[in-house]
Amino acid sequence: MKKTKFLFCLFDGLRRDFVQSNIMPNLNEFRNEWVDYPNSSSTFPSETRVQVSSFVTGTYCGGSISDVSKEGIFGHGIMANSFYDPILGFDGPLDTSDMAKMEEAKGIYGSLQKTPSLGELLAKENKNYSVITTGKIGNARLLNLNADELQQRLFSIWGADISSELADYHGIIEKFGPVPKQSFPNNQVSQYATQILLDHFLLDRSVDVQVIWYNEPDLSFHYEGIGSKASLSSLECLDQCFGKIMKWWNAEGRSDGWNVIVCSDHAQISKQKQVSVIDELKCAGFKAGVSIIDDIDVAVKASYSGQITVRDRDPKLVKKIIEFLHAQDWCGLTFTRDGSHGTFSMAEINALSERSPDINYMLRTTEKVNQYGYAGSCFADNPDIPNGGGIHGGLSRIEINNFMTLGGDQMNRQKIFDIPTGIVDILPTIFHGLGIKIPKTAMGRPLKEAFLNGEFEPTWSETNLMASSGHYSQEMCIANVEGIKAPYLRGGRRVS
Repeated sequence: MKKTKFLFCLFDGLRRDFVQSNIMPNLNEFRNEWVDYPNSSSTFPSETRVQVSSFVTGTYCGGSISDVSKEGIFGHGIMANSFYDPILGFDGPLDTSDMAKMEEAKGIYGSLQKTPSLGELLAKENKNYSVITTGKIGNARLLNLNADELQQRLFSIWGADISSELADYHGIIEKFGPVPKQSFPNNQVSQYATQILLDHFLLDRSVDVQVIWYNEPDLSFHYEGIGSKASLSSLECLDQCFGKIMKWWNAEGRSDGWNVIVCSDHAQISKQKQVSVIDELKCAGFKAGVSIIDDIDVAVKASYSGQITVRDRDPKLVKKIIEFLHAQDWCGLTFTRDGSHGTFSMAEINALSERSPDINYMLRTTEKVNQYGYAGSCFADNPDIPNGGGIHGGLSRIEINNFMTLGGDQMNRQKIFDIPTGIVDILPTIFHGLGIKIPKTAMGRPLKEAFLNGEFEPTWSETNLMASSGHYSQEMCIANVEGIKAPYLRGGRRVS
């Protein structure tokens, strides 16, 4: 009997509306031939390294409303790409691509990801886990924090010190040449990663789960715009890369037991206008900065999807800041630890943890189209992203609708399931396919209905949450699936 294996292929930032026959014909054909989940969603915040951690742990960053009495137990604890936690004593947010700071944080936390990850779990089952990634340093490390200790392969384009020893970075460079320089579009890097996947990593018959994580079209969306010439070139290249993977799969991979899961971690919307939240808070009289020190009482992790932590978690100061935010036209959704003063609770979006800030906020979004005709826009506090560039991290329905499709001899053919699903379901689904017991820490579910002779699609329902204070009001749609405590996120917006 042939060995069951999984290839997980991720295109960072890919929007579903680009998967069409005239833009990505190979991926579109695969999606139509196998199992598609059009209502898949990211976790919050919809930033890449949070999604990485949700993929490898099967959990959200924090707990859900049903977990409030057990705050701190649930979730992986990577609260954003960069997040401020006063317990760390840092002079600003912890950047999860700063390896020195990550090591220091590990010494304080004990564990960076609070729940067991894919590499650890597979190693306990004597299964082989292997990773190729073109993503940033933090992306690479969070895909397998313990690759060297577990003697697993992790290849990062960022060098031997980021890659694991077993990946043999220098040996790959000697065989395939140096990693191409990053550019927009990053086509040469995408092609390089595909080549080493097909001509090196997949030659190892011992691998049970292989990951390839592309950093496009995310980069081109960010800096050239969603639908720009550069982004379309990136999509064309990625589809060609996927076509090469399909050629291998149809020739030998499928008969060798490989199932294929293709996803994006999030989508993107377009930046409309820059807003400096720290400057706005300072102008309003708040003592704001990047960390709580000396006379700074309000620490801001600035972004389109931002975080605010106040000294001693002072509820009066939190209330004042919320009242200020709600009075600003640029402010969008707001969340607090207790859901007070017209905010939602972080627990309602699976984001309550001892590492949580006092306030999660998003800048305001609309469904206005950009210059290339793609819907979704927002104010943003990201000066490195040009106006018109793509962005993500929040909860607009467009940006959290990630792409997800599955195929292989274990899977049904030509099926579309409208049930809400998400990146937290990938680990349980892989474990189900491998016949491994799903860990109790997982907050997602195995997509059993996707498998041949699988179960019927579970029942599910949507709930539209509302919160208001004065002239400010907001709504958030969540979906509850039978047998799963944590809700799936369907999108939210400021109403007035």
